[in-house]
Amino acid sequence: MTSIKILFAIPLLLLLSTINAQLTSTKFSKKELNEDFSFLISSIEGTHPNPYTVISKAKFEKQVKKVKENFKDSLTLKEYYRLVSPLVASLQDGHTRLLFPGKKILNQDDYLFPFIVKSSIDEPYLKITEHIDSAYNKIPVGAEILSINKLSSKNIIHKIIENTSGESNSYRLKMGTDFSMFSILLSAYYDFNQNDFDIVYRYNGKASLIKVDAITIPEMNEIFKKKANTQTKKEEVKDYDFHLKPEIKTAIITFNYMTDQKNFQEFLKDSFLKIKENNIENLIIDIRENGGGNSALGNDLLQYISPVSFSQYKETVIKYSQLQKDFYKLYCEKDSNNCNTYNYIKNKSNGTFDTIADISTTTPNPINNRFIGDIYLLTSTKTYSSAMNFAQTFKHYKIGEIIGEETGGWIVSYGDYIPTELPNTKLKLNISTKKFYTIGTTNKDLHGVIPDEKVPAKDALTNVLNKIKNKKS
Repeated sequence: MTSIKILFAIPLLLLLSTINAQLTSTKFSKKELNEDFSFLISSIEGTHPNPYTVISKAKFEKQVKKVKENFKDSLTLKEYYRLVSPLVASLQDGHTRLLFPGKKILNQDDYLFPFIVKSSIDEPYLKITEHIDSAYNKIPVGAEILSINKLSSKNIIHKIIENTSGESNSYRLKMGTDFSMFSILLSAYYDFNQNDFDIVYRYNGKASLIKVDAITIPEMNEIFKKKANTQTKKEEVKDYDFHLKPEIKTAIITFNYMTDQKNFQEFLKDSFLKIKENNIENLIIDIRENGGGNSALGNDLLQYISPVSFSQYKETVIKYSQLQKDFYKLYCEKDSNNCNTYNYIKNKSNGTFDTIADISTTTPNPINNRFIGDIYLLTSTKTYSSAMNFAQTFKHYKIGEIIGEETGGWIVSYGDYIPTELPNTKLKLNISTKKFYTIGTTNKDLHGVIPDEKVPAKDALTNVLNKIKNKKS
C-alpha cells in the first residue's frame, strides 16, 4: 500500500481557498469563552487517566487561572486559541491535544512569510528549502534564518513547541510543523501588521540583513493555482518497502506506517522468502518515519524476527467517563456492528478505572520461517505510538541492535483518544482514555526507547551499512 504525497501547492490551495473571512473575524463573548474553557478543563479531568503525569496539578491550576485572567470582554478565535493551546500542550500527551484550527484563524488580509522553511530542534533552527515563487527569491535556498522581525529563530521554534501537544520537544516540533506550513504557523502565533519582513540570515558563513515583501493569502492562492495546473511531479511514499543489497548479504525493510494488515502480511511473506532465497545475513528495519497505526502489524513483523514468544504490552489502565460513553454510543447508533465497546462500558461508573494485564504472548514463526542473523532497527524522534511499541518490544527481548535517536513516543504513554469539540468556538479537542505500559516498563519510564547507539536519524542507515561492510572485511 502506498500514500501519495503531492508537493505542497495543492493541499495548501485547498486550505487557503476556503478561508471564511466572517468566521475569522467573529468575536466570542466572555461568557462563551468561559463556557468553552470550563468544558475543556472538566472534559480533560473527567476523561484522562491522569493529566498531571508530567505537570503538577498545582502548576496546571496556576496556568488555568492565568489564562482566565486574559479573557477580555470578547476575543477572536485566534486570540482564544493562542491562550488555550499552550495550556493543553503543557500536559505533554501527544494524544491529548487541541487541534490546530488552520484556515479558521486566517484572514484574507494576513501577511504571510514568503518562503518554504524546514524547522529543527537544534541549529540551524530554520532553513529555507524552497522558494514559493521566482518573485520571492531574495534569500537563497539553503540559507539559515537567524531572526524574523527581531524574533530569534530559537524563540520561534520554542513558540511552536509551546503550542503543540506531544511527549518530547522534538516530536512536538515535528507535529507542529509537519501538518502546517511554516508561514501559517507564524501568522497564527504572531501579529505582523506590516507588509514586509526584516530577516537576518546566514549563507556561506556570512550573515546578512534584508527586507523582503510579505505575501498575501490571495497572492499565495494564485501561485498555488498555477502550480496545481502545471504540477505533475509526485513523490510516492510507500507504507512499507523492501530492498536487497546482495553484495553485503543485507536486506532493508522500510516500515513507514502501520496500516492494511492483510496487505502487510503478504508483503512480509514475500520479503522473508526473498531473504531466505538470497542467503541474507543482515536485516535492517527502518522505522525512522513511522508515526504508528495498527500495532497488530508490529506483531506480524516480530513473528519473523523474535527468537522467543513476546508481548508488546505489560498492562493497560482504562478510565471510564461520560464523554467516552457518549462517543461510543453515537458510534454504536451509526452501525450496530460497533456496539461491543459501548455495551461493555455503558454501566461502568464515571471516574472509575480498570487495569488489564496483558498475560498473553505471541509465538514466533517456526525457525524455518524466521530470520536468523544480525538485525538492526533504525529509530528517530518521529518514531511514535505503535511504532514506538514495536521498538520497545524489540529492545526488551534483545532481538537486535537499535541505531538512531530516542523515539518521540514514550514507553509509558497515553492514547486511545476520544474526539470532542468546544461548544461555542468549535475548536476540536482529543483526550486520551487509556494509559499504556509497554513491555518491561514502570511508572518511572517517562522517556522514549533509547537506542543502543545514538546517531542523528539522517545518518543511521549509513552508519549501519558501514558497520556491516566493516564486519565483512
